Amino acid sequence: MENYIIKLYKRYLYGNIRRDEFLEMRHEINSAKYEDLSELIENEWNEKMASDIFEKKDKEDIQSKLDFYILCDKKRLFRKRMIQVAAVVIPFIFITSILVFNYQSPKEQKDFIVVVKQGNRAQVTLPDQSRVWMNSNSKLVYAMGKNNTREVRLTGEAFFKVFKDKTRPFIVSVNNLQVKVLGTSFNVKARQGSDCIETSLVEGSVKLSGEDLSQDYYLKPSEKAIYSNSTKSIQIVPTDNEVETAWKDNKLKFKSERFVDVIGRLEEWYGVKIKLQYPAIENDLMSGSFKDENLKTVLETFKIQYHIRYENKGDTIVLTKN
Repeated sequence: MENYIIKLYKRYLYGNIRRDEFLEMRHEINSAKYEDLSELIENEWNEKMASDIFEKKDKEDIQSKLDFYILCDKKRLFRKRMIQVAAVVIPFIFITSILVFNYQSPKEQKDFIVVVKQGNRAQVTLPDQSRVWMNSNSKLVYAMGKNNTREVRLTGEAFFKVFKDKTRPFIVSVNNLQVKVLGTSFNVKARQGSDCIETSLVEGSVKLSGEDLSQDYYLKPSEKAIYSNSTKSIQIVPTDNEVETAWKDNKLKFKSERFVDVIGRLEEWYGVKIKLQYPAIENDLMSGSFKDENLKTVLETFKIQYHIRYENKGDTIVLTKN
């Protein structure tokens, strides 16, 4: 099976893979063991990048087409100082691509940056060994070697499993809000254009603080803090962590969400534009879940439940009353 994966991967690199082959390659990669797959794909990438077959522009074009990010092999970083390292592929939800960065001496360390485009998801391991699952349309910047802390700036949504280090607090900054932990698991959602920043705690404890807050706030497991950018206030409510973090297990889960909000989540999840032209169902509350389903299956479900029809108009899917 390894040779077959490489065969399809080569076609992908050369840009002549068919859609059905691409979907099959994605399935095989997601089904393979990480230990076998990481070396396999990395070696193939390194071989092609070192080959004279590719011109410099071709290499840049390939990297620009790869929309996903991958787990960094921490051990290799220390063995390959001061050179660029093509990070190791990880079978998370979709096939991944190449994250290239420089390893530098502590005095010269730069930020570690991960960007996930709309419609994609990724899993990364930060230099401090903390693991992060990143949702669609998200960006994470990890500041290295500053003030004896581990500082992360987030836009979008991510689930953190923080490596415990009592000497170096782990801080997630979103606008003027800071989430501070030592070692714990939690989810942060801060979508562009949204007034709210949501922090859901799975295990451990976190402290929330900010310049605009009159006091610090502490979360317990299965609690969610909702911070309003407009009112500069925090509300703490009980939450269902299975719903909050389902996305990292490739599940799209809803619980009493407005239909129009569900449509917004579908746009982020699948990387498409959807226009709802059926005002009567915009505020209907929806509960349910989908796992590893394609967009057509989801839309067919809506079609049956809400008696709607859908059609492609340009780059937009339009939903109307049937």
